[in-house]
Amino acid sequence: MNRFRTLLLLIFTSSALLAQKIDIVEKKLNSPLSDKSKIDFLIDWSKKNYKSNLKEAIHYCQIACANAKKNSYIEGVAKSHFQFGRIHYHKEDFKVALDHYNKAIENFVLIGDSLNTNKVYINRSLTYKRLDCYHQALNDNLNALQYFEIKKNYNLISIINNNIGIIYKHLKEYPKALNYYQKSASVSTDNNLISSLYNSNTNIANIYSIQNKFQKALSYHKKNIDILKAEPNKYRLAQTYHNIGACFLEMKQYAIAIDYLKRSLQLKEEIGNKNLIITSLNGLSQANYQMNNLEDALSYSRRAYQLGKEVGNMELQKNSTKEIFKIYTHKNLADSAIFYFDIHENLRDSIINKEIYKQVSEIQTKYEAEKKEAQIAILEKENNSKAMQRNALFVILILIGGYAGFIVYSYNRNKKLTRLLGMQKSRIEWSKELLDHRNKELKLSNQTKNKLFQIISHDLRSPLASVSGISHLIQILLKQGRYHELDETSQDLNECVTRVLNLTDNLLSWSLNQSGKLPFTPVIIPVKNLLSGILEIYKTGAQQKNILLELSISQNLFVYADRPMLETVVRNLLNNALKFTPEGGLIVLGAEMKADHTEIWIEDNGVGISDEAISLIFELDTSSSGTRGEKGNGLGLILCKDFIERNHGKIWVESEEGQGTTFRFTVPNAEKIYTEESLSHQ
Repeated sequence: MNRFRTLLLLIFTSSALLAQKIDIVEKKLNSPLSDKSKIDFLIDWSKKNYKSNLKEAIHYCQIACANAKKNSYIEGVAKSHFQFGRIHYHKEDFKVALDHYNKAIENFVLIGDSLNTNKVYINRSLTYKRLDCYHQALNDNLNALQYFEIKKNYNLISIINNNIGIIYKHLKEYPKALNYYQKSASVSTDNNLISSLYNSNTNIANIYSIQNKFQKALSYHKKNIDILKAEPNKYRLAQTYHNIGACFLEMKQYAIAIDYLKRSLQLKEEIGNKNLIITSLNGLSQANYQMNNLEDALSYSRRAYQLGKEVGNMELQKNSTKEIFKIYTHKNLADSAIFYFDIHENLRDSIINKEIYKQVSEIQTKYEAEKKEAQIAILEKENNSKAMQRNALFVILILIGGYAGFIVYSYNRNKKLTRLLGMQKSRIEWSKELLDHRNKELKLSNQTKNKLFQIISHDLRSPLASVSGISHLIQILLKQGRYHELDETSQDLNECVTRVLNLTDNLLSWSLNQSGKLPFTPVIIPVKNLLSGILEIYKTGAQQKNILLELSISQNLFVYADRPMLETVVRNLLNNALKFTPEGGLIVLGAEMKADHTEIWIEDNGVGISDEAISLIFELDTSSSGTRGEKGNGLGLILCKDFIERNHGKIWVESEEGQGTTFRFTVPNAEKIYTEESLSHQ
């Protein structure tokens, strides 16, 4: 309700202000001013208000033009057409804008007003550029530049040099573009023209980016950061952050690119320009895709596509659907990929159709532009033959019409084939990417399989061979009556069987976890009970090596985790500690509560681990031997890492050779889980 009232208030306020402005105009028109003064006033009012009050600006400009013609006030006619050109350029009616600029030039030439003639050249050059008539645009700018250099109007000199640089950039003549941009920057620096200097720096950086000289490009973008510190401008800062992010994206420094693109996105959202927001979203999607953050990339592209639909920009929609298609392809989601591929192709066809119509319109516009330029030439050089000019233009029109017809015919003939080839190419690329992705998965799977075979062949066969040998020895001892030796032999047999069982349990758990079939059921677990129970299991093995086991917990701690997984982790780590701690050693199990998690550790004063071995500690093919020659293969530590990460924790090791080792890992606190659940149900 409050929003509705605010909206009504804004509407009434705007209407009141507009009515007040119109009332001022009407009073001026009814005042005793001269006709010329009234005409100049109306043109000036239109110039100041056409962006906010377009309809009224057009109306008063029409009145001014009509009265100027009625009173043979040629300057007023010229100024009216000049203003009409600005209005229609703002409306993106470039053909109409060009017609008015030509009429303005005709009239300014008639009265010898060189200043305004050259100002129209600058504006007409922008219209030519939007119509892709680059050579006409270049000619207008060079004429204006020559005039304003004589007049030493440095602001316009800087602007025109920038405009010429932009034209050469579109023509892909980058050294020439860079030359004019640098001229503009030099003039702006010498005359403290901050706004022009910002534009020049941006344009120079863009050329260096095109030339893959990204460090140079970044240096100019960072100059603009300094400019914006002195004269803040949220829009320009957003664009500068985006440009810096784009450079880092091209340099494959994706994390830095994401940082700058997020800064840009935040400012653009504050500004509220959806077209600007889309460009940052697309950049963030590309950076996250390269970092394999596929869900984030998909989220940004989907949002960009939705905003593209809201603003009705087919080009931006096409770019977004291409990214979405690429992401779904990478995720092996064929149906979704094909769905967005079809949308992309339909958008591409619509854009091509618009381009065809645009080309035909441009051909007509170019013809009319040439016709108007010919008319101006007639005013300047009356010696030309009007009949020859008409005939030449008629021939040109016929040729251009034939060329336009040929373009449309060729497009319609090749449209279907082009689309089929495009689809085939995209599907081949998609299939190739799928095959590459699956080949990588198969290669990794084969490597893992080979490692597992090595583990089974070396680490499983060895204790089983020992069991076989010990069983034969027991038979011999029984036959010979050497019963006193059976106790030691049975201990050896027990150690071999335990090693086989531990390895088998780890292999089974690891394979189930890799296949996704191992259940994950987190519950609240009292840490002290868990650790003390596992210590009891290993007490006998520790006594055999004369190793002291201690439990160090200062308070009652509760964690939220899968109990079988947590027990497996502690058992593996404690077993390793017993394996690598010499006789008479000490092993301590401890736990401590942190901010949102509990840290559990197993510390021993055993042989320790080298720095090189630590870097590979969680690799499958890591192998080592204990103090009694016990074999280790690293599978237990891999399993520990997988289980801890599945329980939303981290695991790491601290060690020094000859001084001992401490394995530490974290799991979420039960208190944190309770707090989150209670908040979510309030």
